[in-house]
Parts: sequence; C-alpha cells; structure tokens
Amino acid sequence: MFLQHHSSATSTPSLSSNTTKQTEDFELLIHNKSIDKIVGQLRFTYLQQNFEASILITNASIQVKSLYPFAGISASATSLSSLSPNGYLQKGALTAEGRQQIVWLMLDIIHLYNLLRFKPGAFMEIYRASFADAKKLNPELVFGQIPLDTKQAILIAKSLVQAMRLKHKYVFSNPLDLLASFQKIIAHYPQQFLAPKSNLAKLSPVLS
Repeated sequence: MFLQHHSSATSTPSLSSNTTKQTEDFELLIHNKSIDKIVGQLRFTYLQQNFEASILITNASIQVKSLYPFAGISASATSLSSLSPNGYLQKGALTAEGRQQIVWLMLDIIHLYNLLRFKPGAFMEIYRASFADAKKLNPELVFGQIPLDTKQAILIAKSLVQAMRLKHKYVFSNPLDLLASFQKIIAHYPQQFLAPKSNLAKLSPVLS
C-alpha cells in the first residue's frame, strides 16, 4: 500500500491520556473514546509528505478535516443507519469497514492536495465554471460563499464532482464535502485564489 504509518516529530504533541492506534496505512491518535464514538487525530504519509487531520468516528459516520500541510479539506464517509450491523465502530473499536473508509477519505485529501499543489490554476477553473452555472439560477450568489443547505449548493457540488472525475480521473466521496473544501480553501487563501490567472502559479510554494 502506498500509504504508510508515520509519526512526525513536528506533529502536535499528544497528551499522556491519549491512545494511539496504528495500522499499515495510518496512525489514529485518540483524544476521546466511548462505546459509540471516537474523536481524535489522523496522521499518515504519502510520497514523503506528512498529513494530519481531525477525525470523528461513530457507528454510522466518519468525518475528516485536514489540519496539515494546510487546513480546508473536508471528507466524510457514506452515512449508515445507526442500527447497521456493519458499521464503522463495534463496541468502541474500529471495524474493518471503518478502516477501509478512512483510507478512502485519506485519498480524497491526497487528490485534492495534489491538485492544489501542482495545478492551482486547474483548481480555480473547476470552481469558476461550476459557480458560473449556479449563478445563472441565482444571480445573488457570492463567489466562494455558497450556503451548503441550498439547491444551488447541490447543483455546484455535483458539477464539481463531475469535473474532478472527467478532468482528473477521481471521484470524491461526498459532493457537498468537495464544495465545502473548495470554499474553505478559497477563504483560507483569498489573495492567491482571487489573483489574476497568470499569478496562480505562485500558489504552489504557499501550499508547500
């Protein structure tokens, strides 16, 4: 597997009460644990790049938010019935399905990171095209600030997923998470992302 466990010396120090779970693919630092919920930090390495993200796991859901090398990417697993016998947790322990879903979410983070790191111009082109389609339906929409609970959000989210699939050969797990990630990243780095297209190449060092 190309993803591997890594414990970075520069990572946020763990508290003595925390528990660390390690697999071949990632390290899970548990901050809080109960029979039906795990709250912690996810750490993994891809091609010598260290990644860190916050993670919330329940029997029915997994939510991940990137922290390093930059904040902004959100990803979540398919929501299950709370009574599902094949959930992500079983009596407080991560199941095989839960571990596999975490790997898929790690791939979501990696693919969007790679797009930002190596093709920042393509990142903006995807969002601008999808936003233009949504703005035709609602001229009052603000660039980078589409509320996630609107019909326009669903439209632009699906458009983003389709563009990622066609142009970059990757299907993001959750469309609304992809939209939220685009908008959070734009909000985190407004000067770079709102700059003229010719200046977008300068973004790569900022995200390194």
